[in-house]
Amino acid sequence: MKWPNWLRRRVAPDYRLVRARALDLPPFDFAIHAIGDECISRNLARDGIWEPFETTVFGRLCQSGDRVLDLGANIGWYSVLAAKLVGSNGMVTAFEPDAANVELLRRNVSMVDCHGVVQVNHCAVSDLHGQMSLYRSGNNLGDHRLFSDGSAREVATVPVTTLDAYYADTRTSLPNIIKSDTQGSEARILRGAAQLLASGWRPLMIIEFWPFGLTRSGDDPMALACQLQALGYRLYEVSEHTPRLRNLQPEALERRMSEDISPQSWGFLNLLCVAEGCTRMNDLVDLIG
Repeated sequence: MKWPNWLRRRVAPDYRLVRARALDLPPFDFAIHAIGDECISRNLARDGIWEPFETTVFGRLCQSGDRVLDLGANIGWYSVLAAKLVGSNGMVTAFEPDAANVELLRRNVSMVDCHGVVQVNHCAVSDLHGQMSLYRSGNNLGDHRLFSDGSAREVATVPVTTLDAYYADTRTSLPNIIKSDTQGSEARILRGAAQLLASGWRPLMIIEFWPFGLTRSGDDPMALACQLQALGYRLYEVSEHTPRLRNLQPEALERRMSEDISPQSWGFLNLLCVAEGCTRMNDLVDLIG
């Protein structure tokens, strides 16, 4: 389909291919935004990789036959890696609410998904099923949000669902790995998965913990951390600045809430959440420290 120029700017922006390198995979082509994205696309253009340490952790966790859920999939970095790692017997389900990102997500998936294991959903995930406002960033196309911080942003109405609703069909296999970067919606997503969690579902998760976004979304960041621990998860920090997995005790996280990741600072960290008894940590032993 040939897009008119005015629509291309909103829906199908220009893109370019970079040669990406990750894990022990052969180099592969990956489509990025040619203009307008000063974060993910710019880093991929410069380095050929996004979040090297988190990519390593994610890659170590994914195995053949896994079912991976990518929330806030953006242009598909983790969805593409998962598709390459889970093989023809696996499954990758990606959710991305922004139309421009979805165009590149689908393009990137089409270049690697020869087995048809990836399902792309142009949709957000939260604690309700219906529609919500997406507040779009003009220069960081990974910073679209389901809340307003009062700044001037373009607003789009997007479909939204819950994990309880999406996986209500018992024939749909539940994911055993989740990658979530949804700009402050993580607590909402857990609320929208209350039935699944009550049934004992405990996937491995790598999630963003962003107190500013969580607070503006109406949630208490420490309540989210406490909920994860009450569900039986051990928490590890996944840091690009200090590429080691560091165990996070509640008191350490609470202390940092008044320091580098306070809601006022805009600081964030990424959490690896591992349920008790999960043996996948055996593949990460050399990264713990």
